[in-house]
Amino acid sequence: MRAARVLQIDQKNLLCGLDWIPILAESTFSRAQARRLGASLQVWSGQPAAALGLARGVPARGRYWSAADLWARLHPNASRACILPLDEQVWHVLASHQGVALVRADRSFPSLELAQASVDAMRLACPGLEQIPEPDAPGVHALLQGLARMATPGLAMKPVRGSRVRRLGVAAGVALGAAAWLHTQAAPEPPALDGVAPELLWRQAFDQALADRPVQGAAGTQALLQALYNQPVRLAGWDLLELHCQPRSGGLTWSCRADYRRQAQDADNRGFLQHAPSPWALDFSSLDTVRALWSFAVPAHVARPAALPAAQLVTRDWASALQASLPAFHRLHLEPARSLPLLAPLDARGQALTGPPAGLPAISLRRLQVEGPLRSGFLLAPMSDSVSWHKVSLVVAPGVRPDVRTSRLTLRMEGDIYEIGS
Repeated sequence: MRAARVLQIDQKNLLCGLDWIPILAESTFSRAQARRLGASLQVWSGQPAAALGLARGVPARGRYWSAADLWARLHPNASRACILPLDEQVWHVLASHQGVALVRADRSFPSLELAQASVDAMRLACPGLEQIPEPDAPGVHALLQGLARMATPGLAMKPVRGSRVRRLGVAAGVALGAAAWLHTQAAPEPPALDGVAPELLWRQAFDQALADRPVQGAAGTQALLQALYNQPVRLAGWDLLELHCQPRSGGLTWSCRADYRRQAQDADNRGFLQHAPSPWALDFSSLDTVRALWSFAVPAHVARPAALPAAQLVTRDWASALQASLPAFHRLHLEPARSLPLLAPLDARGQALTGPPAGLPAISLRRLQVEGPLRSGFLLAPMSDSVSWHKVSLVVAPGVRPDVRTSRLTLRMEGDIYEIGS
């Protein structure tokens, strides 16, 4: 789970960045699930409740409101989305459908382009989603003030009873005031009634499963490999040992860590600090080692079932292309297909719904593992239109004797290829 961000608006604490899961109605089981996930606060969105929002890293004491839930209540009979520039490097997406916060929204992105890509991806699953124009700074403040006006005590997030979550630090942001232009009557608490079609909940779970495994495609794969290729192997007398990168929630931003060891006798911390790229956060764990942490954006999109390759084509054509590339790699391993895993929604009694229904596309995944020279990785980019990568690394082995299948710079990648009809 992500740590929520607090926006203090007119003495009201609005939370952004909750984790949302689809439910059928408020239930004892959903409360137990909130405890298991380590949440400190919870909110139900919709009437009846169709989504559960969970906040981590926020003290259970005090009063907080979900910005996404208030946004959904502002639009009870429509599908609306907006992108809020919270600061110079954070664009936050709010979106709702018929008064329910969308489980794939309420997320922040490091660029406007990535935030817009997220809204565009949600529009594929919700064609009627309308996006309001991006507001300027005064407009953002006015919009947030309008949400704060809706923040009545009855709509505040509820503490997760019995939660043992540690009180982690809260990323706090302060938005300055401007005249409010939004005002609406506070809605009553969502009743614990069974009123949402199970097919809709299964569709939300299906969309969430796809969103959790975005496709980087050729452009994203090229960007990942180029980031590894650009990594300094020697920096101010320090040698790279290994580099590991994984996607954050949503898959549009990747976090990396690189470990360096001091090799030159005259190398020191001052020299490394002077030459290290500015986005790096450095941790000198000893006199001879340093770890660098940073993140970067990677092009990606949510898989569209209509654009996925048929299972027989993956077996015949795609696997054949991998076989043709085998001489350039130490290892290429493709596992058998498995069904796209879905998190079953809950009914009003807290029981998992049976299903999924027959109307959902039959999507499968095949795990792909790659190991070989970094230079060979670029052979995979043209074949990655339906691949979702979830781990890449680079290991430096100075003693290795290079040949066609091995190198001093060893690339390791792990991901899933989508297919349909298996």
